[in-house]
Amino acid sequence: MNLIRVLIIALLVWLAYRAIRGMLSKPRPGKARRPESLSTDMVRCQHCGIHIPKHEALPRGEHYYCSPEHRDLDQG
Repeated sequence: MNLIRVLIIALLVWLAYRAIRGMLSKPRPGKARRPESLSTDMVRCQHCGIHIPKHEALPRGEHYYCSPEHRDLDQG
C-alpha cells in the first residue's frame, strides 16, 4: 500500500514539474504565431474565380488574373 502512495506522489510531482517547466519555457520557433507583416492579401481571378496572392496576380485595370492566358481570354 505504501508503494502505491509513493508512486502516486512521484507521478504528481513529475506532472507539476512538467507543467511549471512548460509555462516558464520560451515558445518554440515552430510554434510561434506568424507576424502580421507576413500575411498577404488575396485576390480573385476574374476569369476562373480562384484566389491567389495579390503579389502573384496579373492586374488589368481593377481586375486580377491568375495567368496570362486568363488575362488575355477576358478582354471585356
